[in-house]
Amino acid sequence: MKSLRVVQITDIHLMAESGAKLLGVDTAVTLQKVLDTIAALSPPPEMIIATGDLADDGSVTTYKRLRHLLAGVDIPVYVLAGNHDGIDEMHDSLLDENINFVDTARVGHWTFMFVNTRVAGQSHGFISPDEMSLLKANLELAGEAPVVVALHHTPMLICREANCQLQNVTEFNRLLDGFPGIKAVIAGHTHIAAAKVNSSYTQYTTPSTFAQIAHGSG
Repeated sequence: MKSLRVVQITDIHLMAESGAKLLGVDTAVTLQKVLDTIAALSPPPEMIIATGDLADDGSVTTYKRLRHLLAGVDIPVYVLAGNHDGIDEMHDSLLDENINFVDTARVGHWTFMFVNTRVAGQSHGFISPDEMSLLKANLELAGEAPVVVALHHTPMLICREANCQLQNVTEFNRLLDGFPGIKAVIAGHTHIAAAKVNSSYTQYTTPSTFAQIAHGSG
């Protein structure tokens, strides 16, 4: 199986105005530092996956600003919506020749699947019946190709607060267990790095580009 270099970024929380700060951090500055690091990688990655909460306010203005920042990296970018994002606004203002918002993509010998867990007006995640059916259909179409599944809300129990949870995680995991071609599941939302090895694949949660969070165990 030929390897592929992929970079995941997540929870950018970009602000609409230049110089604006969130929790005392200019999230555009931290994103640019990450993008500069990605651009310097050798060999360069074949793709970047941005797993949600790209904008803090979900506005057209912010997505236009993000599109400009991502234009500086000559690498295909695949985006997902998080709970802070606006899906219509992303379609209207973020997408470009290099920025894609799709449910599946074939890159080299690998298949990537992008699952919408956003619930309008809520922080928690949920995969709708239609989205679950779409994922199942895409997994069946993938055949023997190695698969990576990306979503915003992590299926791991990292944070016990209700607004951190993917509510139908049991159904999601049960579906994935039926497809041995899955090699990894990647997510964000919790702003920390974590990994969990399952029977046939590993789950990864990636930290935010601007702020990390300590979660209690209780």
